[in-house]
Amino acid sequence: MPVISKRTDSVKVFLRLVLVMWILVAFPSGVSATESLDTMKIQFPNVVSRLIAEGVNKKVPGREIPQWVWRHLGEKLKDSAIHFSSLHGTDCHKTYQRIVIFRSEDYADFRNKTVPFAIVAIVLCPGQETVTHDHNVECGPLLVNGEMTEVYGYTDNLVNTGTRIAILDKKRKLEKYHPAQYFLPDQDNTHRLQEASGDKPAIALNLYVDARGNSIRNRFPNLLRIDNESGAEWWLE
Repeated sequence: MPVISKRTDSVKVFLRLVLVMWILVAFPSGVSATESLDTMKIQFPNVVSRLIAEGVNKKVPGREIPQWVWRHLGEKLKDSAIHFSSLHGTDCHKTYQRIVIFRSEDYADFRNKTVPFAIVAIVLCPGQETVTHDHNVECGPLLVNGEMTEVYGYTDNLVNTGTRIAILDKKRKLEKYHPAQYFLPDQDNTHRLQEASGDKPAIALNLYVDARGNSIRNRFPNLLRIDNESGAEWWLE
């Protein structure tokens, strides 16, 4: 029994050390998760607000301000000290998280200078992925933490039944702080995001031209088939 007790104590000490090391990596310079999250909630809206003002000064039309912000946001964040890792904290959730971190409508000064838009953090724990879906508004993903793959394609209808089907025939690995593609609602905008490393969380910021960050038109949770030759995925509602 004493041997078992010593082994149990050793395991506890080892697990504590692992947790401390993880916190030091996720939240450097001794900054706690809570402090880092609170700081991020102040710093990030400031970055976006400055981008909006910059676009307005450059005479960017209000209808195009969201795309302007999305196109330049990665450059600004790359040079900032914002720690997005605070969004996933120390615990992983059973399903991925959508966290609204900016809404243009919250700032009275911008209401007449841009169409309403919101920025939502998509937080994926190791191995997680979003449901396959398409969008009814303009949107664009921007990777800010970890590794993430985007599988994308288009929505179609099955012959005779009219059942909607998502066909994902392309794949790319998102580059950190580099905007990959800006989707328009009247074009192909069906996709799924998946954490790519298998052992670390990942976070992408999705900009939606919607006041509250609502954007999903259809969800396709049911995998129908994967083509052996092309690797294309077919998903049903």
